[in-house]
Amino acid sequence: MSTFRQLTYMCLDKLKLVSNDSHLQEEHILYLLNTTRAFLLKQRYGDVKKQIPESNYQTICIDLKQVNAINGIPCEGADYLKSIQELPELMQVGKRRISSVDFFQGNFAYVNNERFKYVGGNRYLKNQIYGTIAPDSHLYLRSDNPQMYYLEKVKVTGLFEDAIKAAELECDNSDKCDIMDKNFPLEESLVQPLLEIIVKDLSNYLYQPADNENNDNDDLSKIANYIARNLRERRG
Repeated sequence: MSTFRQLTYMCLDKLKLVSNDSHLQEEHILYLLNTTRAFLLKQRYGDVKKQIPESNYQTICIDLKQVNAINGIPCEGADYLKSIQELPELMQVGKRRISSVDFFQGNFAYVNNERFKYVGGNRYLKNQIYGTIAPDSHLYLRSDNPQMYYLEKVKVTGLFEDAIKAAELECDNSDKCDIMDKNFPLEESLVQPLLEIIVKDLSNYLYQPADNENNDNDDLSKIANYIARNLRERRG
């Protein structure tokens, strides 16, 4: 699997871009890698039922605290565990998994907000832990198992809309502090289409209005900003 850095420099190498604004160019390429990845995954898996390779998924680790209410959901009469961090938005494709970081014995099930209001109270499923991501972007957990409240951290696996934000919360990232050194979550079969889209879009703009003047204006940065806005409008 390629890293953010490797894919960024693949794009730069194909474009043959060399200027004093190279650090800004890398930021723009990183943004385009992020948005184009989401576009390709939705395009391939949005309307069909097929198995999605694990290389597209990310697993994040989030900390928990106990609360007695849920922002945005009218639930009463229960205690919950709430994630301290906000979760990056999940795509409407792919599976979502919640699991424990340690050796906690319990079954996790992800449910939508509507079903979450009615879970619990089944004596045959006392060890079942239910989780949902509420409108406030926090994960909430609920269970009849009192051992759940000893949990301090859980893992959430899914296809995140913003791979960069998810990478900042990834588990076991102590040896890779720089986002550029982390694995880019995309299956190999989509890497080449990803590069082709980005290089084509950038080429259409960067090779025409070239910054030939030796001035202090960040002309290439302005062009790249225009491209980023164009991509956002086209891909939603």
